[in-house]
Amino acid sequence: MRFVKFAVIGVANTAISFAAFNLVAVGLHMPLLWANVVAWLAGFVNSFVWNRSWTFADRRIDPAGAVFLRFAVANVLALALSTLIVAALQAAAGVSQGAQASALELNAIEAVAICGALCVNYVVSSRWVFRA
Repeated sequence: MRFVKFAVIGVANTAISFAAFNLVAVGLHMPLLWANVVAWLAGFVNSFVWNRSWTFADRRIDPAGAVFLRFAVANVLALALSTLIVAALQAAAGVSQGAQASALELNAIEAVAICGALCVNYVVSSRWVFRA
């Protein structure tokens, strides 16, 4: 059940990130790179709050600051893993930087990367970030 909660929060983070991105980029007319940073931070903060208070609520032993630092490290590792998966699948599929790939191909690559990062991030979160 804990993994399902973790995944539900991930879906919510995605929605929050898209909303924040659109608010900053479209609503406030800020540069896309800044919008992306704001979107990522909004999802990151949401993820920390909900995982600490809902998914791993029974493991609130360590101070929030220490947990937050471990959470940040885990999320950077998940991002690195996701990036490696995208790069490996891109190379395996023969999709080069300038080549036209189908949306289905690109989304399949991203879906595999998300699933891989989700699983690893969950294990790291459950065993280290929010350790019992």
